[in-house]
Amino acid sequence: MEQRMENIPLTFLLGFFVTIVVDRWRNIFANIGFVDSVAFYISNYVNGTDEETRIVKRNMVRYLCLTQVLILRDISIKVRKRFPNLDAVVDAGFMQQHEKDSFDKIENDYAKYWIPLNWTFALANECRLQDKIKGDVLLNGLFNEIRMFYGNLQTLRNYDWVPIPLAYPQVVFVVVRLYFVLCVVTRQYIINEDADNLTNIDLWLPFMTQLQFIFYMGWLKVAEALLNPLGEDDDDFECNFIIDRNITIALAVVDQMPADIPEQRRDNFDPQTIPLYSEKAANVPDKPYIGSAAKQGVEDEKKRVKMVPRKSTLENGGGGTRNGSVTTSNIGRRIKESFNTRKRFWTMQKPESGNAKNNDGLRPPVWYDNKRYSSSTCEATNATETNANNRNFEINVESFEHRRQSRDSI
Repeated sequence: MEQRMENIPLTFLLGFFVTIVVDRWRNIFANIGFVDSVAFYISNYVNGTDEETRIVKRNMVRYLCLTQVLILRDISIKVRKRFPNLDAVVDAGFMQQHEKDSFDKIENDYAKYWIPLNWTFALANECRLQDKIKGDVLLNGLFNEIRMFYGNLQTLRNYDWVPIPLAYPQVVFVVVRLYFVLCVVTRQYIINEDADNLTNIDLWLPFMTQLQFIFYMGWLKVAEALLNPLGEDDDDFECNFIIDRNITIALAVVDQMPADIPEQRRDNFDPQTIPLYSEKAANVPDKPYIGSAAKQGVEDEKKRVKMVPRKSTLENGGGGTRNGSVTTSNIGRRIKESFNTRKRFWTMQKPESGNAKNNDGLRPPVWYDNKRYSSSTCEATNATETNANNRNFEINVESFEHRRQSRDSI
């Protein structure tokens, strides 16, 4: 029974499941939505230092963070508990009361995540009309960044809408536990005194089975912990922290004015500057990255090397010329033409009899170059063409051999 336990594809089943779970976990975090890039675009593409422009830029990034809040509160339990309704979102400052009234006026049976995003696009377009964005190219670049930010949030929503089929995790969880239940019976040591494999050490403890249990069950527990990264476990993503970080950094970025840039002075670096380290780090040996062949194959790098032209392929005893009439490609083409000629002759025969002479009245006449031919004439013509092609092929082969021998002798 122990040998039959190997028929259970436990490693494949568990490995495939863990791969799917880890990929989902990594993709969810990669698309969690960080607003830094969009905030940089808004801060530098929307020009103006007046209070109106400053409010517009702040509202643009706030609407992006509001979109993230609306999506995460529908897919994350932690965010849902923080914002149980839209009034909580208003109290937190992500939405104002008049914006909530406009939000509620839009009747829609589906989620209205797109409304704050549409406000952002409208504000960007208005800034372009007021010439606060200098050029359509800059406006298009800003639109692309906003679209990418919303695309990442859509990916999160899609992962939540279409989870891993429930049957697959259940099968994996049951199979792994059932496997070790069977190991309790199949891995027992029952050896009599007359057995050939009797040893002085009584191996009553299945040490390898214990290691296998630790590895497989630990592997399974990792998959269980990563299965829903937007939950409430300690190892799940801190979505509330990401929301707070985004709104804080985004507002700080767009509030940065050109006057806030430090005075431009020359830096302290020059080509002869020696990099400085702390006293502790300076004593750590450095291992620079160099090419694997940088110090190989050259005895004296300062020695001058004589450079000469490379010999051609013919001088080194290589193959024939490209432009010659007798080449490997030409020989192959002539062989193919020879077989095609024979094939044309055999296709003229009728399948029922296998002989073209006995079926001249049963099949339509053969026409070739606007002339009517009988089966006997076609047979003779094809035979003549075949013989001619064979003779040409033999002549070309002899010519090729003669040229090769002449070149070898030279």
